[in-house]
Amino acid sequence: MHSGMRIIWSLPVPGEPLGSGRGDLVRARSLIGALRSRGHEVVVVAAADRVTTATAVRSYREGVRRLLPQWGALGLRTLGRLALARAHARRVATEARTQRADLIVETQMHGVPSGARAAREAGMPLVLDDCSPPEEEVTLRTVLPGLVHRTFRQEAVAAAALTVSSKALARRLEFNGVPKEKMAVVPNGVTLEDFSVGDREATRQRMGLEGRFVVGFVGSFQPWHRVDLLLEAVAVQCTPTPIHLLLVGEGVGREAIEVHAVHLGIAERITTTGSLPSSEIPTVLAACDIGVLPGSNDYGQPMKLAEYAAAGLPAVAPNLAPVRESLQNGHTGLLFPPGDAQALSEIIACLARDAPLRTRLGKAARESVRERTWANSATRMEKALAAVSFPGEAP
Repeated sequence: MHSGMRIIWSLPVPGEPLGSGRGDLVRARSLIGALRSRGHEVVVVAAADRVTTATAVRSYREGVRRLLPQWGALGLRTLGRLALARAHARRVATEARTQRADLIVETQMHGVPSGARAAREAGMPLVLDDCSPPEEEVTLRTVLPGLVHRTFRQEAVAAAALTVSSKALARRLEFNGVPKEKMAVVPNGVTLEDFSVGDREATRQRMGLEGRFVVGFVGSFQPWHRVDLLLEAVAVQCTPTPIHLLLVGEGVGREAIEVHAVHLGIAERITTTGSLPSSEIPTVLAACDIGVLPGSNDYGQPMKLAEYAAAGLPAVAPNLAPVRESLQNGHTGLLFPPGDAQALSEIIACLARDAPLRTRLGKAARESVRERTWANSATRMEKALAAVSFPGEAP
């Protein structure tokens, strides 16, 4: 393996710094740290670090989004991202030339062709990391789906390689026209040492959750997370120990979830924390009895499943291909038919009644992620990058 690569890591996300708890940035931060520890020089160029970018994002959030109808605001946001992407690409290309980098890695962002532009200007190979299909942005209510698909094709063609988090995602991108040989699976990881399995009841007391069966969810409240399904599953529960939901994260769907909880009459059984730094997630999960992924898309590898496992929590999740890559039904967690609130409710009730089952699943889950570290993920990433930068050398 060639050592000491010089890597420029591009983060085109305009509104979130590298230290954010957003999933793609947690992944980028973790892989960058692991690659640096292996002797590679990684220089980060983040769009969010520019004052002009921060001003544009603030103007959109505080002005445009509130004053214009949704379709108009989203259209302006897309056009604004394109303008910011051009400036970001120039910064990335300049930094790549200055550092005499071996390649550029860009955390993929839909509707933003900055990676292709930067690689072309710098004359260097491009690797797109944490790729997802263009349909994801369409689900998030883009008003210019044609543009999203077009920029994705531009980026995929320009990239020497694309790294994805799951085998299911690789199959999905192949369906979208990405050649199989261009893709490498680099799964999400976890830093097991950050998670301790301590006295859950003591942690609950500190959080005011004593005497309850605590069901945890960590996520961004995207439509495919189906937090509404989790609320409906809990609303019909009648167990000796009160079931309480601990919802961690932020997103456009959070307000609707809080309204839904009031409608179902379970608002007092829910605690929401809002967005938390990733360093605080282990502490919050230490208050939970189980972790639930109520819904997911059919291609992504949910990072929260690894976090639940590291915290020693049995996970409950929908029976989907990428989920099965992370969770063994009956061994590290339990699966339910996607979208089935009744089945989800029954599994939660079963785990609430059966402490030995929770303990067995939780111990097996934690053991299952001992090798699923960011260091091991970085090893896979390193091989993919070396194949692009030094194609004549064996990995």
